[in-house]
Amino acid sequence: MKSQFQNVLALHQLKALGYPLVNIRRSFHKLTGIGQPELAKLLGESRQNITLHISGARSNPVVQEGIAEIYHVPAEEFFDGPPKDNPN
Repeated sequence: MKSQFQNVLALHQLKALGYPLVNIRRSFHKLTGIGQPELAKLLGESRQNITLHISGARSNPVVQEGIAEIYHVPAEEFFDGPPKDNPN
């Protein structure tokens, strides 16, 4: 529970400081210790697919929810709104 609170707090603080959300997502692995290769393995996705979701180039709601759940943050805040159904 502590980790979840800290991650959400960090997300809110970084957003309040004006950091672009894509930059926050790209650096969240440093806060959590969970990098893209591990995210990919945990979600059964390719690392390239995870990278595309982190960068905002893809927006599959299932993958977005999975990433947010692993990082213990709300998907709608981590990906700037409800996940869009765009599997590309």
